[in-house]
Amino acid sequence: MKIDITPEAKAKLAPYEGKNIILDLDDGQGRFSGQGDCALITKFRIIAVDKDEDLSDYAIKLDSDLGSIYFKKSAEEFLKPGLQLHVNPKTQLLVFKNDFEIIDNSVNIIDYNQVKA
Repeated sequence: MKIDITPEAKAKLAPYEGKNIILDLDDGQGRFSGQGDCALITKFRIIAVDKDEDLSDYAIKLDSDLGSIYFKKSAEEFLKPGLQLHVNPKTQLLVFKNDFEIIDNSVNIIDYNQVKA
C-alpha cells in the first residue's frame, strides 16, 4: 500500500533523512511504545530510528516517495485507500488521513536517538 506525503510534510521529515521512518500507533504494543501507554484516543506518531534498530514489530511497509514507512499490524484497520500525511496550515502539525477519515490531526515527530539518550 502507498502513502502520499505532501511536499510540506516531506519538509518536516527532511531532518530524518537516512533513518527508518515508523508511523506508529501509540497503543502500548511494540518496542517503541511504553507498556500501558494506550489511551482511549487514536494517537499516531512518526518515530525516526537508526537503520540498525529492530523493526520486527512493524511488519507492514508502506511505499512512499521517502522510501518505506514502517507500520505495525495492530494498526492495520487504518490502512484504507487514500493514505496521506500532510501539514495542517493553521497548526503546522502533521495530519494522518485516508479517503474516509482524518485518523490523527496532530502527529508528533520523535527522533528516537533523542528520547533514548
